[in-house]
Amino acid sequence: MTTFPIQASFPYRLQAKIKARLGYSAYIRSLLKEGNNANTAREDKELSDQLTGYPRNHDYRVSQGKLLPSFRLYERSRIVLPAFPDHMESFLDIGCCRGFYVLQAALNASCKNAVGVDVYQPFIDLADKVSANLKLDNASFHLATLDKLLEDPEKYGAPFQTILLIGTYHYLFWGSEVNSHCFGDHRTILESLSNLCTKRIILSGRLDVNRLPESNRVQAEGTERASQYTTENFVKNAKEFFDVKCIGYLGTYPLLQLDK
Repeated sequence: MTTFPIQASFPYRLQAKIKARLGYSAYIRSLLKEGNNANTAREDKELSDQLTGYPRNHDYRVSQGKLLPSFRLYERSRIVLPAFPDHMESFLDIGCCRGFYVLQAALNASCKNAVGVDVYQPFIDLADKVSANLKLDNASFHLATLDKLLEDPEKYGAPFQTILLIGTYHYLFWGSEVNSHCFGDHRTILESLSNLCTKRIILSGRLDVNRLPESNRVQAEGTERASQYTTENFVKNAKEFFDVKCIGYLGTYPLLQLDK
């Protein structure tokens, strides 16, 4: 049995939003105060203009050598980033979008290898531009899926101390319109992730059929796999490889920390 609500309550979400609103402006001011690099304001603005769009909860900009998240990304990152190990050694983000979390990991002096993979080439290209803007040589981005990582883990620098999956797990299970490959089984996915990971997985996503995007719900309808796709069954399988705890919520979805 799961030991946490599978959906965050309205009072929790309201309190979290208030805390984020109160802290956001001060957070941005502190970053700008510390920022300092050789890029011109024009260079930063030109790149920042490309870093907005769908999905909005991944919007950010760059200024003075700093990553400035949008409010929606800040709401999420203020909960996700504290789950990173204090001494970050290596990091993988599966479904990295425009690379914010990978770049945050790479800015940690102890992190030797921060890797992002995604199935959408424009995201990879943008993340590479930001990495160059910040002059990071320990961040890399690849057009790849989990199955490609598993084919040649050493190519990407595996194993990784920490792996992040935010809003992407259901694509691993069911596939997507961009990439139809899927595993269709919790245990297979979790064992694969365990083989790539030395310490911790941070995960949040749609773990119940009724919360899937419409295309995946239609795909799941009437299948045997649909009955297996529940938060409770996910946690049951995860506990074979990890200690599992809920450390918060991103919107209404649990944020889980899986430690080996």
